[in-house]
Amino acid sequence: MNAKKALRVLALTLALVFMFSAVAFAATPSIIFYQNAAGQIVQVDYQKAMDQAAAGNTALLQELKRAYIDAQDNFRPIVVKNDDGSVVDWSKALKDKKPYQQVVADDNYKGTEPRPDVELVVDETGKAVEKPVAKPWPAEMEGLPLISYSDLTQKTYATITIKAEYVDKVTAVTIAGKAAVQQPDRSKWRAEVPAGTTAESLAGKIVITVQEPPAPGQWPEQMEGLPLISYSDLTQKTYATITIKAEYVDKVTAVTIAGKAAVQQPDRSKWRAEVPAGTTAESLAGKIVITVQEPPAPGPVEAIKEIRAKLDLFGQTRVWVFLNEGVEAASVTANGQALQYNAVDQRWEGVLDNLKVGDPVKVVVTTTGGSNDEGTATVVAMGS
Repeated sequence: MNAKKALRVLALTLALVFMFSAVAFAATPSIIFYQNAAGQIVQVDYQKAMDQAAAGNTALLQELKRAYIDAQDNFRPIVVKNDDGSVVDWSKALKDKKPYQQVVADDNYKGTEPRPDVELVVDETGKAVEKPVAKPWPAEMEGLPLISYSDLTQKTYATITIKAEYVDKVTAVTIAGKAAVQQPDRSKWRAEVPAGTTAESLAGKIVITVQEPPAPGQWPEQMEGLPLISYSDLTQKTYATITIKAEYVDKVTAVTIAGKAAVQQPDRSKWRAEVPAGTTAESLAGKIVITVQEPPAPGPVEAIKEIRAKLDLFGQTRVWVFLNEGVEAASVTANGQALQYNAVDQRWEGVLDNLKVGDPVKVVVTTTGGSNDEGTATVVAMGS
């Protein structure tokens, strides 16, 4: 058997190990990079491929598998980035015949994240295709982020500027996962970033939340009276406090005042936020947003709509839990492990180790009303 065939056999063997073995990983594979036949570095969102396959669309996962093996057959680079930010030189691990769980924490196989030329995605026809990598900036943002260093705090900050037409509509900004703070110049939002961050490196990592304000002069129906403006000698800051009507106190989940997140006070009908000096109650008309959520009905409920448990390419079991409409969960666990809520896809999800096809996964849902609902699913291979 020549070297090329030997490597292909090893590659296929390891791929099967990834798909069907139950091993504990220190990190979860997130992004896969490989070189295609044209010499371009291709980026694939492995997590997205798994999620799409779980939903029944296997186009991205199948093309990834084909390209993965093609890159191995032709001795082209393959690099894996994990969800904790670590990077593995998978090509070197294959050459040395090392399993993934051994090389994740081995500095000898530490890789460097490459700059991708194209990204493997599913197009509007449902076909997996390579497209040039786009690094979009939010439409509401003007120019590039400004990176600065504070001698006072000895920290690095990124500041973005909001276009004039969006200043009164932006309610929140995150920069590289960090919540930004609106500045006295209300078009500016600033967040701490790691030392060495560049403006260009923040491309695709800025999220701006926009909400149309109510018409000028209009106050939210959940609010009683006008805001109270006060000044604190202790903090030397100005605050606006609003009062929620009694029938809404238990339903209000968030309040923003002039774009600032308000904090609920010990008197739960009160919410307070810092405002610029000189603010008047009248000037806040149209600038208060109250988020209301109806509490779930008390008593037992059938919370679980569907449970999926699928063994992925790297030997980890992906668990997705879908709840019935109107059910709000305080917590969801799978085999005792807490799952995280995915607000975009409206599901609870997590990764379990040390499971194989056919193993049971027990899910327990605790609703915000205090009720519990349990369900069990059997682990199946991804794509089945």
